[in-house]
Amino acid sequence: MSSVSGIDDAVPPQRRARPASIRWPGSVRRPGSAEFEHSAKDWLFDLAPARWRHEQVLHRNPSELARMVRLHLDAQVIAVQTGLRAFRATLLGAPRRADDTETIDAYVREQAWVEAVREQVRLVEDALAARRAGRNHFARHLANGL
Repeated sequence: MSSVSGIDDAVPPQRRARPASIRWPGSVRRPGSAEFEHSAKDWLFDLAPARWRHEQVLHRNPSELARMVRLHLDAQVIAVQTGLRAFRATLLGAPRRADDTETIDAYVREQAWVEAVREQVRLVEDALAARRAGRNHFARHLANGL
C-alpha cells in the first residue's frame, strides 16, 4: 500500500491493495438505484477539469469518464510526490524555516486526500463498468432471442 509520505512509489497505484476503510462517496447514489449513473457522472465531472463537461462522449460513457478521472488523480499523486521531493531537496543544507514542517505536512495531507478520492473513484468506476457489462450481457440475450 502507498505510504502517505510517498516513499512507496515502486508499486504502481493500480497494483496496491485497497484499504478496507474506503468509503463510498456520499453524493453518489448506490449502484442499482435509478439515480446511480446520473449522480456518479455529476460527482465525477465535479472532480474533472471543467473542459471535460463539454465532451459529449464522456456524458454518454460514464465508465470512461471515471477511468479518465482516476488517471488524472494518479497524475496528481505523482505531482504531489514530485513537489514534496523537490521541496525536501531545497531544504538540504539550507537553514530551517519555521514553516518548513507545515509545508511538508500540507504536501502529505494533499497526497492522502488525492489517494482517498482516487480510491473512491475506483469504486465508482468498478460499479459503472459492472453496470455496463450487465447491459451488454442483457443486450446480447435480446439479440439472441433471449
